[in-house]
Amino acid sequence: VDDPHAALAELYRVGQPGALYLLAVPHARSEQLQQGIAPDGHFAPPNHRHIFDEERFTTLIQAAGLEIVSRHDFGFYWAFWMMLYWASFQAEGKQLDAATHDLIAPPYPALLDNWASLWQQLLHLPAGPEIKQRLDALLPKSQIVVARKPLAGS
Repeated sequence: VDDPHAALAELYRVGQPGALYLLAVPHARSEQLQQGIAPDGHFAPPNHRHIFDEERFTTLIQAAGLEIVSRHDFGFYWAFWMMLYWASFQAEGKQLDAATHDLIAPPYPALLDNWASLWQQLLHLPAGPEIKQRLDALLPKSQIVVARKPLAGS
């Protein structure tokens, strides 16, 4: 959104006391890593307009009057997938001159199919879920917050 402060203020205004909100933004770590690999258009309207580190996202939510109930980092697979996607296109000499979400369509480069296969193999290992959790914490694609509008009088 153009104005995240206004968007959260409106969520607060229309929500009843105790309302829960699921708020998700790209994580700053993956966004910063993707800069220089992703085409410039990925970080321009209508795409990612703001990069929120955890502190800034927390401040934004709390400034709107919402209480954070829980926080989750998620999506290492997708952060890495996107970097492989852009690298594959660059290696093929293709120009990415549209919004990323308008370009992603099969058939995918073999590298992406190989990454998906490797990821599935990893998840089926006994330690797979633990490795996934640690990678999600190391390089999350998204930060997800559940927030609540305070109950009246609290």
